[in-house]
Amino acid sequence: MKTRMGLIVAAVAAIVSGCGGGGMFGTQPDPMKAMMAQQNAGNDMMSGMMAKQQFQQELMKNPDLPAWHAQREKMSLAVGDRVFDKGFDRVFDSMITTLASLGCRVNNMERASGYITSSIPQLPPQQQEGLRKEALAQYAQTKGYPPSVLQKSGPYDIDFDMGAMMERQGGAGLTLSMVKQGARQTKVKLRFDGIYYPRQVEELYRKVWAEVDKQMFLDKALD
Repeated sequence: MKTRMGLIVAAVAAIVSGCGGGGMFGTQPDPMKAMMAQQNAGNDMMSGMMAKQQFQQELMKNPDLPAWHAQREKMSLAVGDRVFDKGFDRVFDSMITTLASLGCRVNNMERASGYITSSIPQLPPQQQEGLRKEALAQYAQTKGYPPSVLQKSGPYDIDFDMGAMMERQGGAGLTLSMVKQGARQTKVKLRFDGIYYPRQVEELYRKVWAEVDKQMFLDKALD
């Protein structure tokens, strides 16, 4: 009786062990399936890396989009030109002071031609980062890349930075062109070079013109 009971207990134990995958009734791992899964994962990783490299090359070769170009053209006509009821010299001096207030580095300044070039002002870091991410996502979608092309999967993966890519290609800049339209009237054209994402251009226009208006108000006493 005891021997029979012992055999039953042993059989139950074997069944339980088999259900857990380690006994005689367990399912043994299929080495072929494991190899195929590993190979597929490697192929996916390689495909993803190639897509990212292709995306990076395309972005560096031509970071602009036709739709972006059209939007910037409309924006420059709408908000890029302003006329001030002030003399040319006063406007020119106010623009120089404005650029200094914005932390811009002036590269070229010609009073005779009314032409000034400088570096662009810096937007708040959080806003700047958000705009760069928006621009990259929109660029990737327009070019037909999946969202995963922008996802960083490891410390050595490609990290896209549109701002840094622009700097490597010669940098972005600001141009001010002033034209005397009368003794007390001056037209100013403000343009941004090397900035392609329209939303970023819009924010830069807003920032510069706001500082210009502030400086013009402070300079009233000099008229």
